[in-house]
Amino acid sequence: MKSFIDQIKLLSYGELDYFIVDSNLKVLDCVVENAAILSGSFNPIHYGHRKLLDYCSKKYDKNKYYEISLLNVDKPEIVSDDLSARLKKFNEDEKIIITKSSKFVEKATLFPNSYFVIGYDTGLRILDESYLNKGESLDDLFSVIDQKKCKFIVAGRIDVTGKEFDNLKLENLSFTHKNLFDLIEEKDFREDVSSTEKRRQDN
Repeated sequence: MKSFIDQIKLLSYGELDYFIVDSNLKVLDCVVENAAILSGSFNPIHYGHRKLLDYCSKKYDKNKYYEISLLNVDKPEIVSDDLSARLKKFNEDEKIIITKSSKFVEKATLFPNSYFVIGYDTGLRILDESYLNKGESLDDLFSVIDQKKCKFIVAGRIDVTGKEFDNLKLENLSFTHKNLFDLIEEKDFREDVSSTEKRRQDN
């Protein structure tokens, strides 16, 4: 049986692209296919995450996966002990993909034919060219997403005033690129909860 610690080492050494695990840190011998993937740091996982992934899985007839990347463009690297603590808060039947792929161009390459479930803030970062590497463009990203037959499913959120519901504005994207996004309307899904708020409550 593959051990969680050994898989983490292989991932860190670049000898493994990803592995799948459950809340008991058991490495699962399965592949990612026909997937709805909700990526995040999950610090901690909460009911809003679960309800969003459930909604998308049912609407698009996709298999449910969470994904945690040890690397993140905005946050420190997740170390093994911290990752273990986060994983143990998932339900036993939930499948979590562990990667070092912080960018969606990498995720799409690893997991073709997948729908990436994202929130409004992540959507803004995807459209922000300052997050791209030198010489890269949004066209490059969207070309890979399209070639790999992937799509972004975007959930909105309440704004900082607590009065308006925000979701992405796609007016400046080409028709082809707009088709790579499905925006979830407020009437179809809304959960006003965040991991930051959950951590505050738990403390």
